[in-house]
Amino acid sequence: MSTSDRSNNPVRGILWMVFAAIGYSINAGLVKELSSDLNTFEIVFWRSAFASIFLLPWLCKNFSDGIRSVHRKWKLFVLRGLLTYAAMASTYYALSNMPLADVYALQFTNALFTILAAVLVLGERAGRKTWVACAVGFFGALIILRPGFEVVGFAALAAIGSAILYSATNVTIKILSRTELTTTITVFGNFIMLIISAIPVMVNFTLPSLSLLPWIIALAIFTTAAQWCLAHSIGLADARVVWPFDFLRLPFTAFIGWFFFSQLPDLWTWIGAIIIFTASYYVIRLEAGDKK
Repeated sequence: MSTSDRSNNPVRGILWMVFAAIGYSINAGLVKELSSDLNTFEIVFWRSAFASIFLLPWLCKNFSDGIRSVHRKWKLFVLRGLLTYAAMASTYYALSNMPLADVYALQFTNALFTILAAVLVLGERAGRKTWVACAVGFFGALIILRPGFEVVGFAALAAIGSAILYSATNVTIKILSRTELTTTITVFGNFIMLIISAIPVMVNFTLPSLSLLPWIIALAIFTTAAQWCLAHSIGLADARVVWPFDFLRLPFTAFIGWFFFSQLPDLWTWIGAIIIFTASYYVIRLEAGDKK
């Protein structure tokens, strides 16, 4: 899609970003619900299995072209699958063991870690303002964690770790997207992740009860749909226009946490999240301005 086409659809781009935020919020609630019966590895595996079923029609139609793409860059495809699996497992563990909104508040650091990864791996340059904004954003994360005042548990570290892993995934996708289609990266990335996620589950494999099947199917649907909505949103409009609406993920998730699980983020979580979001958005505007 050309730049002019994208800039002509800001309203549609915003709407798709709102849908993505809703999808990710529902995803958080579904993971929390499933965590009472399944462990993190099982949730990731079954989510990947059913997502792969939904993606089979595309795979059957484009199998030959996709296989050629994977063959050309198989190391990067496998690396992308490994990073995505580790990031998703870390996210699901955090969602299972701490308030839902706190997890997504900490994950807003993803944009900041992506900048750092791009500098370290891709050799991109970052100015002084970008580094200052990153420092401010990480200070926001410290406000949420409050080390020295609160015990920083493993779940909180997993939430931060997932942001770091997703930033590495973003860089890998950026490298692959130079020569491969986004859909190919997404579909084959999911199938590779399914193979990886099957390894720890096969050690002690058990079928989930039939009562969990609707929840697992819903998780696969909403995660896949949210990922598509996010990518489609950015394809329709400039990231600076649509990205602020990703912040709606926090109040949506806070509502789900309160309504279904009697969880509410405290004041420090909101303050830290706003600082992280503001710093991340400022960095995105700086980077976009530098590329004009």
